[in-house]
Amino acid sequence: MSDQGQDARINGDGTVVPGTYGTITLNGAGTVTGDVVCRELKINGAGTCKGAVRADLVTVNGTGTFDGPVQAGELVANGNVDVRAGVGAGVLKVRGSVSTDGGIHARDIDLKGDLRSGGPVKADRLFGEGRFSISGALDAGDIDLRLHGRSSATEVTCTRMVLRVPEGFSAVFSAFSDRELAATTVRGGELELISVVASLVSGSRVTLGEGCRVGRVEYSETLQKLGGALVTEELKVDAG
Repeated sequence: MSDQGQDARINGDGTVVPGTYGTITLNGAGTVTGDVVCRELKINGAGTCKGAVRADLVTVNGTGTFDGPVQAGELVANGNVDVRAGVGAGVLKVRGSVSTDGGIHARDIDLKGDLRSGGPVKADRLFGEGRFSISGALDAGDIDLRLHGRSSATEVTCTRMVLRVPEGFSAVFSAFSDRELAATTVRGGELELISVVASLVSGSRVTLGEGCRVGRVEYSETLQKLGGALVTEELKVDAG
């Protein structure tokens, strides 16, 4: 990022004024009082940003609250991040929870935890393990997730989606929760699904596994039903 200013560091309780910076570091309970542009923003503890943030890298180790939009080359959440607007990121890495009142637009979403969005989510790739709640559409080129708990979106559009059962240590906790992805429609090319509850699933090669309950399936090449998947209506269609 060009035109970088000086660094700013808060240890304990203090404030950073709006402006352009190199690195902003909040150790403790610091507050950024307005819009900032910086190379890097680091929150170690409980930090609050009152305005918009634009940075190459934003890292939250603890709790970060953002009253304005966040635009970052990479946003790393090692803890809890709450954005009361929208998020735009090259890479969104969730190692805990991210919640936004607006939408999310990212190249890659690397999920190990909980993702909640009050608006639509658009990404080239969504991968990892955890759960999501999206008050809008999920539009991702490639989705590869191990499902924990209940996930939802109004609709899901993708090129490829593979949903898997958790493995290893995380599978122990997942076994005690209801695993489900609920959406009105799921549309894609290659779909390998488990625990999907939808009115319509549409794809070229569709595999429905354990826990799937679908009203109507439209497929242009193949349809497989495994593990007691329930389908009310099946229709083979011409490839569009």
